[in-house]
Amino acid sequence: MKHTILPALFFILVAFVSSAAQAETFNSYPKILIAQNNSQSLDQAVNSIKQRTGGRILSAKTTQKNGRRVYKIKVLLPSGKVQTFKVKAK
Repeated sequence: MKHTILPALFFILVAFVSSAAQAETFNSYPKILIAQNNSQSLDQAVNSIKQRTGGRILSAKTTQKNGRRVYKIKVLLPSGKVQTFKVKAK
């Protein structure tokens, strides 16, 4: 009986760890989001980030990185964490 319980406990532990890893993946947001169309406005990028995160937008601005326009959007996530997202404008 002892030999059948140990493998069962091992499989339960593996299932628990893998489900926790998946939950972490779904709860973390990418730092850089690529625009789906060629001409996304700052307002569209802000609305997209707000919808994806459910957070409150703290600031949004346009910057240049390597000669390309990038929107930097700072968000207060529902968890209370502040995160900055970078969205390629083109």
